[in-house]
Amino acid sequence: MKTQATFKIVIAGGGTGGHLYPGIAIADEFMRQNRKNKILFLNTGNKLEKKILSMEQYPSASIESGKFINQNIFNKIKTVFIILSSVSIAKKELEKFKADAVIGVGGYVGVPVIIAAWLKRIPVFLQEQNSVAGISNKIFSLISKANFVSFENTKLGFENKKVFSGNPIRRKILGERKKDNKNKFTVFITGGSQGARAINNAIIDSFDFIDEIDSFLFIHQTGEPQFEGIEKIYKNKGINSYPAPFFKEIADIYKKSDLIVARAGASTLAEISGAGIPAIFIPYPYATHNHQYYNCIEFEKKGAAIVIEEKNLSGKALGENISNLYKDKKLLTSMAEKMKEQSMPNAANKIYETIKGILEKNHV
Repeated sequence: MKTQATFKIVIAGGGTGGHLYPGIAIADEFMRQNRKNKILFLNTGNKLEKKILSMEQYPSASIESGKFINQNIFNKIKTVFIILSSVSIAKKELEKFKADAVIGVGGYVGVPVIIAAWLKRIPVFLQEQNSVAGISNKIFSLISKANFVSFENTKLGFENKKVFSGNPIRRKILGERKKDNKNKFTVFITGGSQGARAINNAIIDSFDFIDEIDSFLFIHQTGEPQFEGIEKIYKNKGINSYPAPFFKEIADIYKKSDLIVARAGASTLAEISGAGIPAIFIPYPYATHNHQYYNCIEFEKKGAAIVIEEKNLSGKALGENISNLYKDKKLLTSMAEKMKEQSMPNAANKIYETIKGILEKNHV
């Protein structure tokens, strides 16, 4: 009987949940396939990453990096020196772990790790979440073994190395939604793992434009800075609500939600479509190359979501859209069905099988 191959995989990148969660989904798939596989995350080591990875029980190590985009010349030079120092640290981490492959999932911290892997001739794979690829992924796509994209039209590296996998999501997000909120129409509001001030302010201003508001429950991930103020507003207005700075078990919230109001990061889109939740997307206007807008506009065209650009965002616009969807159950059901159609639930498995095949072919 042939022994199943085992792999030691380094997942490089992070900084935000949008980069980290796809990496966790890939890690989960490697461990689901073979419990003897080993995973190490190399990231910035910020508070959010430590909290999430501790909860998911994956080991990690910190690698310093810096930003290039929209930085002055002094900061760019500083970043070069940081990267040079971090490449040396990353090489030591890869040697200690005896890595078979490095998977870059985006974020500046991936740069020194991928350079270190290339110098040590360790196979590199890239996973691009957004419709418009980031600059580091564009550069490293030329040396990677395979480039996994979440959107079919994403341009990344050589076409023969591009794999349309979809964006990987954690398996616990998939499955049937369940209502247990005392028949309240449940709206989940999230600006991502760090919150979004524009969305927070708009939802508070929307209450005057939502009919039958006593029939609603608002579950609101506010981010840390605005939490106390928003919690007080909900309480003073007597709104049925459950605000928190950050929700650890977001899969459970997805299953309870009738509607979601969110930014349009690629990981958010993948999770929402996997869960089949109708959405109002408010793309972050300052995202590089305006990629959040391009991420979500196809969902609106296909009838799965409503897109409100931040320049058009107001309490009135948001409240009226929420109210209309609450009243039009037929439209809401149709949006949920079309949202589910956009899902690619086997993305993590496709990434795993592709990497496994390449590593086995090269006798890693």
